[in-house]
This record gives sequence, C-alpha cells and structure tokens, in this order.
Amino acid sequence: MKKLNITKALLAGLATVVCTYSCKKNQPPRQQQLIDVIQTNLVADTAGYNAAKIDTDLVNAWGLAANPNGIIWAVSNHKGLSTIYNQTGQALREPALIPSIDAHQPGSPTGIVFNGGTSFGSNKFIFAGEDGIITAWIMNDSAKKVADRSQFAAVYKGLAMAKDGNADFLYAANFKGKKIDVFDSNFQYLTTKPFTDPNLPDGFGPFNIQNIGGMLYVSYAKLKGPDNEDDDAAPGNGYINIFKPDGTLVKRFASQGTLNSPWGITQAPAGFAGDGATILVGNFGDGRVNIFDMSGKYKGQLQSNGHTLGIEGLWALDFLKTNASVNDPLYFTAGPKEETHGLFGFLKISK
Repeated sequence: MKKLNITKALLAGLATVVCTYSCKKNQPPRQQQLIDVIQTNLVADTAGYNAAKIDTDLVNAWGLAANPNGIIWAVSNHKGLSTIYNQTGQALREPALIPSIDAHQPGSPTGIVFNGGTSFGSNKFIFAGEDGIITAWIMNDSAKKVADRSQFAAVYKGLAMAKDGNADFLYAANFKGKKIDVFDSNFQYLTTKPFTDPNLPDGFGPFNIQNIGGMLYVSYAKLKGPDNEDDDAAPGNGYINIFKPDGTLVKRFASQGTLNSPWGITQAPAGFAGDGATILVGNFGDGRVNIFDMSGKYKGQLQSNGHTLGIEGLWALDFLKTNASVNDPLYFTAGPKEETHGLFGFLKISK
C-alpha cells in the first residue's frame, strides 16, 4: 500500500550482480516475440476505465484466487476487503472483510490462495497482509486472524501454498524482512526452510511468491527507503528465483533487464505466448508483461494493437485454473493512479 500523493523516486541505477550460476541480465532477443492480446476490463471502482461494471469496493485490486467452480475472489487492498465475482465480473455476494491488527482499521491484504483440502483448519481462502498478519475465511462475512508477525515488522506482499513431502505449508513474501516466512498447516511459524540466495544484491526483498508446478517462484523488488515498506520501481529493478518447497534454491530464473518490480507470475499454456509453455511475469513498475521460456530465456513482452501492452499498477496475472488452454482468459488485477483505483479484467489472444 503505497503512501498516497508521493512522487515516485527517480530511476535508480541498475544493480550489478556476480553469480556462480546463470543469472545474466535479460537481453532482448534479436527478433522480439510479438504476441498480440486484447484487454477486456470487467470491473473498476470508478468510470473512466471502460469497464463493464463499477464496484466502488474494488480499490487497489491485488491478489486473485478462484475455487473449482470458477468463483473469483479479488483482493481490495485499500478497502480491506475481498470482492467476489463470477467470470464476467458480476458481484456474487457482499465482500468478505479482512481484519487488521487494529480493530478500528481495515486490513491491508495483498496475496490470496484457495485451499481445497482439510489442512489450515479447512479455511477456504487465506490472505497475507501488509500489516504482517495472515487471515483466513471459511464462512460468513469476515476472515479471521490466524497468524501474527506484526511485532516483528513483517510486511507481506504475496502468498503461496505448496506441499513439501506429504505436508502443506504457507509461504508469505516478507518484503521488509527480506525473507520468506513459512507456516505449517496449523499456522505455526517455522524457521527450517531457508529460501536464501547468497548472490542476491542487498536492498532487494521478496515481492511475491507463486507455486508453479510444485516449485516456488519468488520475485524480488528493490526496497524503497527509509521505511522499506514499498518498492522502488525502475527498469532493471527485479529478480526471480526458483526454490523447492523445502527452501532450497534451484536456480536464478531471471535478472534485471526488463524486470521492473515484478509481481504477477503465471505459466501460460503452449500457444498463448509461444510454441511451448511459457512463464509470464507482470511488472508492477511499468505494467508490462514479460515472456520467458521455461528455462528462463527472455522472449519479449505482450503486445496490444501492435504496441507493448501496459496496464498501470499491474498486480496479479492468473489463468485461475490448472491445465489452462490457449483460449482461456488470463485474468489480471491492477491498482492504477498510485493504487488509488482498482481494475479487474482479462487478456485473450487476438485472433
């Protein structure tokens, strides 16, 4: 949650990194892979975004999750809510309230995951917040606080769930703390999974974490001083690592280049952004969507009407289903105008 009415910092210089494994800057390919998409805005908090529906509860739309029936839960960071829609953006019920550490203030949720199992108290939707708490919803109108790391100044920007062996765990991107906080299926905090990268430059923190094929992709953004609670967006300010669920580093996936405070990460099916499956990485910093092959080779950026696509304040990118096909919509959320507005919609390949 950026402090409103504060001018963004001047572009920072690109960080230099020396690695013992592959971590070269993303170099544009000789012939950029041009993938043209059509953007459809389903819901906005106000007029002016050409959205099909207006929902004033959707402000700084952040994380996205869906249940197996396709019911979509979108995080409304500045309202302390999660709004619930069908796949056309129609509100299906009153928003769920996300509590804060202060009973008199709304929460500040960011990441969200759907839980279809019996772990985590059978709570269906679980949220991470910038106030350093984890909340969970199972029924009625409000989520409940289930873990609290606020006393340790945690600032959670993203959340993932994964299995390590036969056990389920939650992984919260603690941006200010520059680490991944891990919780077991009873929401107990653990310190046994390291998630360290000795070659990550100082001044970067985990901005988001996403489970893709059982591996955890962690994006990093540059911390903005002096409080280190928000990102310092600029071209090249970003890294992505892949970890096993036990916290072991697998590889550096992407470094600097076109990354700019990367947050949204998703796997696209073959045919959506290339002949094979690809990893799409959305930049919060400039709203662009980077395309990588599964090895981490940079392939270009999504286009719209022949120009590089840019969605101001871009957060989530998610097909919201396993085994997505090339014709499925790629849903997105955004917090345009310095996170003072909200946007929810989807992208589809231009035919």
